[in-house]
Amino acid sequence: MEYKVTIRDFTALGLGLAFISVGIDHFKSPDWYEPIVPSVLPNPTFWVLASGFFEALFGLLLIIPRTRSWASVGIAWMLVVLYWANLNMWYNDIPLNGKTYDDIWHVVRLVVQVVLIVGVTWIGEVTPFKGREKLHDSLDIFQGRITSSGFQTGDRIVVGAWNASPFGNFTDIMWAKPDGTRVLIAPTQEIADYVTAMYSFDEVVLEEIVTQEEGRSLSVKCNSMNLQFSWKRGIAIPFKRSLLFIATVELFFAKLIFSTRTYGLTRNNRREWYAIDRVSNLSDASATIVGEDVGVMTPMHPPCKFGFSEAPKKPASCEVRTHIL
Repeated sequence: MEYKVTIRDFTALGLGLAFISVGIDHFKSPDWYEPIVPSVLPNPTFWVLASGFFEALFGLLLIIPRTRSWASVGIAWMLVVLYWANLNMWYNDIPLNGKTYDDIWHVVRLVVQVVLIVGVTWIGEVTPFKGREKLHDSLDIFQGRITSSGFQTGDRIVVGAWNASPFGNFTDIMWAKPDGTRVLIAPTQEIADYVTAMYSFDEVVLEEIVTQEEGRSLSVKCNSMNLQFSWKRGIAIPFKRSLLFIATVELFFAKLIFSTRTYGLTRNNRREWYAIDRVSNLSDASATIVGEDVGVMTPMHPPCKFGFSEAPKKPASCEVRTHIL
Protein backbone atom coordinates (compact mmCIF):
# COMPACT_ATOMS: atom_id res chain seq x y z
CA MET A 1 0.00 0.00 0.00
CA GLU A 2 1.41 3.39 -1.01
CA TYR A 3 2.18 5.76 1.88
CA LYS A 4 0.66 9.21 1.41
CA VAL A 5 2.72 12.11 2.77
CA THR A 6 0.62 14.54 4.82
CA ILE A 7 1.11 17.91 6.48
CA ARG A 8 1.67 16.01 9.73
CA ASP A 9 4.70 14.35 8.15
CA PHE A 10 6.21 17.68 7.08
CA THR A 11 5.48 19.21 10.49
CA ALA A 12 6.96 16.18 12.24
CA LEU A 13 10.10 16.43 10.10
CA GLY A 14 10.60 20.12 10.84
CA LEU A 15 9.87 19.83 14.55
CA GLY A 16 11.87 16.62 14.87
CA LEU A 17 14.94 18.21 13.30
CA ALA A 18 14.52 21.22 15.62
CA PHE A 19 14.50 18.97 18.70
CA ILE A 20 17.54 17.08 17.43
CA SER A 21 19.38 20.37 16.87
CA VAL A 22 18.52 21.70 20.34
CA GLY A 23 19.46 18.35 21.90
CA ILE A 24 22.88 18.41 20.22
CA ASP A 25 23.37 22.00 21.39
CA HIS A 26 22.98 20.80 24.99
CA PHE A 27 26.13 18.72 24.45
CA LYS A 28 28.02 21.45 22.58
CA SER A 29 27.25 24.28 25.05
CA PRO A 30 26.08 22.80 28.36
CA ASP A 31 27.33 25.84 30.30
CA TRP A 32 24.69 27.98 28.55
CA TYR A 33 21.85 25.89 30.04
CA GLU A 34 23.31 25.12 33.48
CA PRO A 35 22.29 28.39 35.26
CA ILE A 36 18.56 27.58 35.05
CA VAL A 37 18.88 24.06 36.47
CA PRO A 38 17.21 24.27 39.92
CA SER A 39 19.72 24.32 42.76
CA VAL A 40 18.04 21.34 44.43
CA LEU A 41 19.37 19.12 41.63
CA PRO A 42 23.02 18.13 42.04
CA ASN A 43 25.45 18.19 39.12
CA PRO A 44 23.70 20.59 36.67
CA THR A 45 25.83 19.33 33.77
CA PHE A 46 24.34 15.85 34.10
CA TRP A 47 20.77 17.18 33.87
CA VAL A 48 21.61 19.36 30.88
CA LEU A 49 23.17 16.43 29.02
CA ALA A 50 20.34 14.08 30.00
CA SER A 51 17.69 16.51 28.72
CA GLY A 52 19.71 17.00 25.52
CA PHE A 53 19.86 13.23 24.98
CA PHE A 54 16.09 12.82 25.29
CA GLU A 55 15.37 15.86 23.11
CA ALA A 56 17.51 14.45 20.32
CA LEU A 57 16.11 10.91 20.77
CA PHE A 58 12.47 11.97 20.80
CA GLY A 59 13.11 14.32 17.87
CA LEU A 60 14.41 11.38 15.81
CA LEU A 61 11.49 9.14 16.84
CA LEU A 62 9.03 11.91 15.94
CA ILE A 63 10.23 11.88 12.34
CA ILE A 64 9.65 8.12 11.96
CA PRO A 65 5.91 7.42 11.33
CA ARG A 66 5.95 4.08 13.17
CA THR A 67 7.25 5.63 16.42
CA ARG A 68 5.62 9.06 16.06
CA SER A 69 2.71 8.46 18.42
CA TRP A 70 4.95 7.31 21.28
CA ALA A 71 7.43 10.10 20.56
CA SER A 72 4.72 12.77 20.68
CA VAL A 73 3.60 11.57 24.13
CA GLY A 74 7.23 11.52 25.30
CA ILE A 75 7.93 15.02 23.96
CA ALA A 76 4.73 16.44 25.45
CA TRP A 77 5.56 15.19 28.92
CA MET A 78 9.21 16.13 28.45
CA LEU A 79 8.15 19.72 27.65
CA VAL A 80 5.99 19.77 30.76
CA VAL A 81 8.80 18.43 32.96
CA LEU A 82 11.52 20.60 31.45
CA TYR A 83 9.49 23.78 31.77
CA TRP A 84 10.16 23.90 35.48
CA ALA A 85 13.72 24.97 34.57
CA ASN A 86 12.23 27.93 32.70
CA LEU A 87 9.82 28.53 35.55
CA ASN A 88 12.76 28.45 37.96
CA MET A 89 14.50 31.06 35.79
CA TRP A 90 11.36 33.24 35.83
CA TYR A 91 10.44 32.86 39.50
CA ASN A 92 13.99 33.44 40.78
CA ASP A 93 14.90 36.03 38.12
CA ILE A 94 17.99 34.05 37.04
CA PRO A 95 20.18 35.76 34.40
CA LEU A 96 21.11 33.89 31.23
CA ASN A 97 24.41 34.95 29.71
CA GLY A 98 24.38 37.83 32.18
CA LYS A 99 20.95 39.08 31.04
CA THR A 100 17.65 38.89 32.92
CA TYR A 101 14.30 38.96 31.13
CA ASP A 102 11.05 40.75 31.99
CA ASP A 103 7.65 39.13 32.57
CA ILE A 104 6.52 39.65 28.96
CA TRP A 105 9.44 37.59 27.65
CA HIS A 106 8.64 34.79 30.08
CA VAL A 107 4.94 34.87 29.17
CA VAL A 108 5.85 34.53 25.49
CA ARG A 109 8.20 31.67 26.40
CA LEU A 110 5.36 29.93 28.25
CA VAL A 111 3.01 30.39 25.29
CA VAL A 112 5.63 28.86 23.00
CA GLN A 113 5.91 25.87 25.37
CA VAL A 114 2.13 25.38 25.33
CA VAL A 115 2.02 25.68 21.53
CA LEU A 116 4.76 23.07 21.23
CA ILE A 117 2.85 20.68 23.51
CA VAL A 118 -0.33 21.15 21.49
CA GLY A 119 1.65 20.80 18.26
CA VAL A 120 3.35 17.51 19.09
CA THR A 121 0.12 15.98 20.42
CA TRP A 122 -1.57 17.00 17.17
CA ILE A 123 1.26 15.42 15.17
CA GLY A 124 0.94 12.14 17.10
CA GLU A 125 -2.87 12.38 17.28
CA VAL A 126 -2.76 11.87 21.05
CA THR A 127 -3.04 14.01 24.19
CA PRO A 128 -0.97 13.84 27.38
CA PHE A 129 -3.88 15.26 29.40
CA LYS A 130 -6.30 12.35 29.09
CA GLY A 131 -8.80 11.72 31.86
CA ARG A 132 -11.68 14.09 32.49
CA GLU A 133 -12.65 14.30 36.12
CA LYS A 134 -16.19 13.30 37.07
CA LEU A 135 -17.74 15.81 39.43
CA HIS A 136 -19.11 14.17 42.56
CA ASP A 137 -21.85 15.59 44.76
CA SER A 138 -19.39 15.34 47.65
CA LEU A 139 -16.69 17.42 45.90
CA ASP A 140 -16.33 20.75 47.75
CA ILE A 141 -14.82 23.51 45.60
CA PHE A 142 -13.34 26.72 47.02
CA GLN A 143 -12.28 29.47 44.61
CA GLY A 144 -10.29 32.50 45.71
CA ARG A 145 -6.85 33.60 46.86
CA ILE A 146 -4.35 32.31 49.41
CA THR A 147 -1.87 34.93 50.64
CA SER A 148 0.97 34.08 53.01
CA SER A 149 3.90 35.82 54.68
CA GLY A 150 6.21 35.56 57.64
CA PHE A 151 7.17 38.57 59.73
CA GLN A 152 10.17 39.82 61.68
CA THR A 153 8.69 38.76 65.03
CA GLY A 154 8.44 35.14 63.86
CA ASP A 155 4.67 35.28 63.26
CA ARG A 156 3.50 33.54 60.07
CA ILE A 157 0.15 34.31 58.47
CA VAL A 158 -1.88 32.46 55.81
CA VAL A 159 -5.06 34.20 54.61
CA GLY A 160 -7.70 32.36 52.58
CA ALA A 161 -10.00 34.86 50.87
CA TRP A 162 -12.71 32.79 49.15
CA ASN A 163 -15.00 34.32 46.54
CA ALA A 164 -16.99 31.12 46.02
CA SER A 165 -17.34 28.12 48.32
CA PRO A 166 -19.94 25.86 49.95
CA PHE A 167 -20.15 28.62 52.61
CA GLY A 168 -20.38 31.50 50.15
CA ASN A 169 -17.92 34.40 50.27
CA PHE A 170 -15.74 34.35 53.40
CA THR A 171 -12.18 34.78 54.70
CA ASP A 172 -10.29 32.73 57.26
CA ILE A 173 -6.85 33.33 58.79
CA MET A 174 -4.32 30.71 59.85
CA TRP A 175 -1.77 32.16 62.28
CA ALA A 176 1.39 30.45 63.50
CA LYS A 177 2.80 32.31 66.51
CA PRO A 178 6.58 32.59 67.14
CA ASP A 179 6.32 29.82 69.76
CA GLY A 180 4.64 27.47 67.26
CA THR A 181 1.07 27.84 68.54
CA ARG A 182 -1.35 27.44 65.63
CA VAL A 183 -4.44 29.65 65.67
CA LEU A 184 -7.45 29.61 63.37
CA ILE A 185 -9.46 32.82 63.06
CA ALA A 186 -12.81 32.06 61.41
CA PRO A 187 -15.97 34.13 60.89
CA THR A 188 -18.47 31.45 62.02
CA GLN A 189 -18.55 28.28 64.08
CA GLU A 190 -19.69 26.28 61.04
CA ILE A 191 -16.61 27.31 59.05
CA ALA A 192 -14.35 26.77 62.07
CA ASP A 193 -15.68 23.20 62.49
CA TYR A 194 -15.13 22.47 58.78
CA VAL A 195 -11.55 23.81 58.73
CA THR A 196 -10.44 22.28 62.05
CA ALA A 197 -11.68 18.86 60.90
CA MET A 198 -9.14 19.00 58.06
CA TYR A 199 -6.24 21.01 59.52
CA SER A 200 -4.47 21.13 62.88
CA PHE A 201 -4.81 24.06 65.32
CA ASP A 202 -4.13 24.68 68.99
CA GLU A 203 -6.61 27.54 69.33
CA VAL A 204 -9.75 28.68 67.49
CA VAL A 205 -11.02 32.27 67.56
CA LEU A 206 -14.34 33.43 66.09
CA GLU A 207 -14.19 37.00 64.75
CA GLU A 208 -15.75 39.03 61.98
CA ILE A 209 -13.18 39.37 59.17
CA VAL A 210 -13.41 42.25 56.69
CA THR A 211 -11.47 41.81 53.45
CA GLN A 212 -10.95 44.24 50.60
CA GLU A 213 -9.06 43.36 47.41
CA GLU A 214 -8.18 46.17 45.01
CA GLY A 215 -5.86 45.66 42.04
CA ARG A 216 -2.84 43.76 43.31
CA SER A 217 -3.39 44.52 46.99
CA LEU A 218 -5.38 43.00 49.84
CA SER A 219 -6.39 44.37 53.24
CA VAL A 220 -7.69 42.08 55.98
CA LYS A 221 -9.09 43.36 59.30
CA CYS A 222 -10.46 41.64 62.38
CA ASN A 223 -10.26 42.22 66.14
CA SER A 224 -6.96 40.34 66.47
CA MET A 225 -5.05 41.78 63.53
CA ASN A 226 -4.80 44.24 60.67
CA LEU A 227 -3.04 42.93 57.55
CA GLN A 228 -1.93 44.64 54.34
CA PHE A 229 -0.49 42.77 51.33
CA SER A 230 0.55 43.76 47.82
CA TRP A 231 1.98 41.54 45.12
CA LYS A 232 3.67 41.49 41.72
CA ARG A 233 1.98 40.46 38.47
CA GLY A 234 3.22 36.92 38.90
CA ILE A 235 3.05 33.76 36.82
CA ALA A 236 -0.26 32.60 35.33
CA ILE A 237 -1.03 29.03 34.33
CA PRO A 238 -3.19 29.58 31.22
CA PHE A 239 -4.54 26.07 30.61
CA LYS A 240 -6.85 23.75 32.51
CA ARG A 241 -5.35 20.69 34.16
CA SER A 242 -7.00 17.49 35.30
CA LEU A 243 -6.94 16.55 38.97
CA LEU A 244 -4.65 13.67 38.00
CA PHE A 245 -2.19 16.14 36.46
CA ILE A 246 -2.33 18.33 39.60
CA ALA A 247 -1.67 15.30 41.82
CA THR A 248 1.34 14.12 39.77
CA VAL A 249 3.23 16.51 37.49
CA GLU A 250 2.11 19.73 39.20
CA LEU A 251 2.83 18.22 42.61
CA PHE A 252 6.38 17.47 41.43
CA PHE A 253 6.94 21.05 40.25
CA ALA A 254 5.41 22.58 43.37
CA LYS A 255 7.62 20.53 45.67
CA LEU A 256 10.81 21.30 43.74
CA ILE A 257 10.30 25.00 43.09
CA PHE A 258 8.02 26.28 45.87
CA SER A 259 8.57 23.64 48.60
CA THR A 260 4.81 23.12 48.76
CA ARG A 261 2.30 20.46 47.71
CA THR A 262 -0.73 20.59 45.39
CA TYR A 263 -2.29 17.30 46.51
CA GLY A 264 -2.59 15.28 49.70
CA LEU A 265 -4.80 13.89 52.44
CA THR A 266 -6.33 16.12 55.07
CA ARG A 267 -6.45 15.39 58.79
CA ASN A 268 -9.82 13.63 58.38
CA ASN A 269 -8.57 11.63 55.35
CA ARG A 270 -10.27 13.69 52.66
CA ARG A 271 -8.44 14.13 49.35
CA GLU A 272 -7.53 17.72 48.49
CA TRP A 273 -6.20 19.25 45.28
CA TYR A 274 -4.86 22.82 44.91
CA ALA A 275 -5.32 24.04 41.33
CA ILE A 276 -3.09 27.12 41.16
CA ASP A 277 -4.14 29.61 38.46
CA ARG A 278 -1.55 32.31 39.26
CA VAL A 279 1.31 32.63 41.74
CA SER A 280 2.73 36.06 42.61
CA ASN A 281 5.56 37.05 44.93
CA LEU A 282 4.56 39.65 47.50
CA SER A 283 6.12 43.08 46.98
CA ASP A 284 5.14 44.26 50.46
CA ALA A 285 3.40 43.03 53.60
CA SER A 286 2.67 44.70 56.94
CA ALA A 287 0.70 43.66 59.97
CA THR A 288 -0.33 44.62 63.47
CA ILE A 289 -1.26 41.67 65.66
CA VAL A 290 -3.06 42.36 68.94
CA GLY A 291 -2.05 46.00 68.52
CA GLU A 292 1.68 45.28 68.00
CA ASP A 293 3.62 45.95 64.78
CA VAL A 294 5.28 42.66 63.73
CA GLY A 295 7.94 44.23 61.48
CA VAL A 296 8.93 43.60 57.89
CA MET A 297 7.91 40.54 55.88
CA THR A 298 10.18 37.50 56.00
CA PRO A 299 10.17 33.98 54.49
CA MET A 300 7.66 31.44 55.83
CA HIS A 301 10.04 29.72 58.21
CA PRO A 302 9.86 27.53 60.21
CA PRO A 303 6.98 25.46 58.73
CA CYS A 304 3.53 26.24 60.14
CA LYS A 305 2.36 22.58 60.18
CA PHE A 306 -1.32 23.35 59.65
CA GLY A 307 -1.73 20.43 57.23
CA PHE A 308 -0.12 18.27 54.55
CA SER A 309 1.02 21.32 52.56
CA GLU A 310 3.03 24.38 53.52
CA ALA A 311 2.69 27.82 51.95
CA PRO A 312 5.52 28.85 49.58
CA LYS A 313 8.69 29.79 51.45
CA LYS A 314 8.75 33.16 49.72
CA PRO A 315 5.85 35.43 50.76
CA ALA A 316 3.29 34.95 48.00
CA SER A 317 -0.30 35.39 46.87
CA CYS A 318 -1.89 32.64 44.77
CA GLU A 319 -5.15 32.51 42.83
CA VAL A 320 -6.39 29.02 43.56
CA ARG A 321 -9.26 26.56 43.18
CA THR A 322 -9.32 24.00 45.98
CA HIS A 323 -11.11 20.68 45.36
CA ILE A 324 -11.94 18.52 48.38
CA LEU A 325 -13.37 15.02 48.03
